[in-house]
Amino acid sequence: MVKNPAFEEFKKEFPESGSLFGELFNTVAGKALNEKTKQLIYLGILTTLRYAPAIRVHIHKALEAGATKEEIQEAMMLTIPAGGLCSFLAVFPDVKDELHRKA
Repeated sequence: MVKNPAFEEFKKEFPESGSLFGELFNTVAGKALNEKTKQLIYLGILTTLRYAPAIRVHIHKALEAGATKEEIQEAMMLTIPAGGLCSFLAVFPDVKDELHRKA
């Protein structure tokens, strides 16, 4: 499983906060959306935030939830009009690399 080294360090250094963060994610993630849709949305948000380490983790989660490479790319491309091309381009090399590893 791919992990975000910075997040792993955060959980190690601040275990209670790390645990609460996980609970927060599970609390706000309701039942209306399936896991694949949630992961595709999350990837779009992470793309806009330019956070490549988490994108690598959530690409794997999206694939495990049944997303295709094309669906992942489209979800991330949809960030361009709202989040700007710069955000997409900032993470594109990492996305391309990660998706090619899984191909």
